[in-house]
Amino acid sequence: MLKLLSIAVLSLRLPIAETFEPYNWQPKFTEPSELHIVESTVAMVTHGSRYFDPLGTTRNGVVQVVATMKRSGLPVVYLHDRYNSKNPGWMYLYDDWNPTAFLASDVGHFDIEFLHVAHVVCLGGYFGQCERSTVADAIRLWRRDGAGHDLRITQIVDGTFCVNEYVRFHDPYYSKVRDLFRKDLRARHPKAVISVQQIIEKIDDEKLIVEFLKRQLPALPTRVNVVVDAFGQYTSLRHIGQDALTLTFAYRRSDDFLVFDEPPSDLNDDRKRATGRRQNF
Repeated sequence: MLKLLSIAVLSLRLPIAETFEPYNWQPKFTEPSELHIVESTVAMVTHGSRYFDPLGTTRNGVVQVVATMKRSGLPVVYLHDRYNSKNPGWMYLYDDWNPTAFLASDVGHFDIEFLHVAHVVCLGGYFGQCERSTVADAIRLWRRDGAGHDLRITQIVDGTFCVNEYVRFHDPYYSKVRDLFRKDLRARHPKAVISVQQIIEKIDDEKLIVEFLKRQLPALPTRVNVVVDAFGQYTSLRHIGQDALTLTFAYRRSDDFLVFDEPPSDLNDDRKRATGRRQNF
């Protein structure tokens, strides 16, 4: 019996197979002031961990985005809990452990120079909190650093998780999402989460998908145009004028997030879809 207990205790201290890191491994954090992103596109991977996502629902999305960014020669920043002992580094959902930098991050917040950044790819975290904090900070830093260009924030729907916090009882898709979450995912693990992609698949209506995604948006800055790009369908939330900067909230899957269109200049005339081309800022 004592031997079995010892084996059980030891197993709790071993890493998951994907990481091959010891249970007490900690990343070497970069000080925010020492991180200089000169590329126009950067990926921020927020707390993508099996502690928060025990079924690894978002793991494939995280792995694919990181691989695509690296193939494209673009920087990838991993945001990690520094002080949360329940979420050690080896539980994170990567198969690539060499990002541009590890940043210590509480609740998804970060603070680095953003002068050159025009496109932020966000994923890994909790859609209703940590991920939302990362998105909010990206907007804040863009405005703080006085960048004279537009900003696009792309959230990866199969690499970001929820607990149905933005699904409401009166939504026509409420029962379908609830059943998937409770009867399937939570039946497999009591703390299972659901990806944004899995919710979207149950909505199956373009307008309702946009309305659902808008519920996560942080406070919007003034004096900028605001656009939603949901898988190529553009919706104007605010139009200040042609001379104003544009903030685009985009949503893509992990297999197609670097190819996109500029927001059409005449959204109010129902031109909401274009053909798609790679943007180089």
